[in-house]
Amino acid sequence: MESRRGEVNGMKFEIVAASEIGARVADLLAEQLRQKPESVLGMTTGSSPIKYGIFQEWIRREAEGELDFAHATFINPDEWVGIDSEHPESFQAFMNEHLFRHLRTKRKPSHIPNGAAENLLDECSRFEQLLRELQYVDWQLMGLGLNGHIAFIEPADSIPASTYVADIDEENQLTRSSHFRTPQEVPKQSITIGLEAVMKARSIVLVAAGENKADIVATAFRGPITTRVPASLLQLHPNVTVILDEGSAKRIGIV
Repeated sequence: MESRRGEVNGMKFEIVAASEIGARVADLLAEQLRQKPESVLGMTTGSSPIKYGIFQEWIRREAEGELDFAHATFINPDEWVGIDSEHPESFQAFMNEHLFRHLRTKRKPSHIPNGAAENLLDECSRFEQLLRELQYVDWQLMGLGLNGHIAFIEPADSIPASTYVADIDEENQLTRSSHFRTPQEVPKQSITIGLEAVMKARSIVLVAAGENKADIVATAFRGPITTRVPASLLQLHPNVTVILDEGSAKRIGIV
């Protein structure tokens, strides 16, 4: 299919074939690293980076000398509460398995909240201070949950500005339950960044694909701005690119 581009509420949209999502995200990342090799790169977990070949494309391009992460810093915005980084279902383990261990040019330590910290409030403060020391994120990759969550910022009447402990929506617990031996093992909370870190990211690339995402894409980006749909707050961000496929773009109205 021929890719299409448009703008909705000040946000840039690109509609590409699902098979081209990985390549397009890699193009945007390559441009970021050309402009600023020492970029702070915000990561995401979930199904999208693997299903659409995003991390695989980064690994391939790095092996061929097209991407160089030697001066970049990686940071993840969230982690399960109650499991340590060595747990096979931790987000740290996910990143190691699917990206970090494959990179030859990665030199700097990566950063992720410690979900097994003895004092979670202290850990939130530590991670928030780290974000400030890094001067927040230069380029943030995001997915979009079916309930409109971004990172693990879940729908709520209000959303904290700084890193906090979030209760995970039951729907998202169910979507993650396949990663654990029993649904009861799925953590009920996460440590996640707050709205200040989202809004201070200098560039955000959000990926949403599949017909099951069409309704929430339209709700989040054509509907009202509300904390009940956290992704809708991205309408207030000055530099967001949303990558969709034909299925997820069905209701956004870009022709």
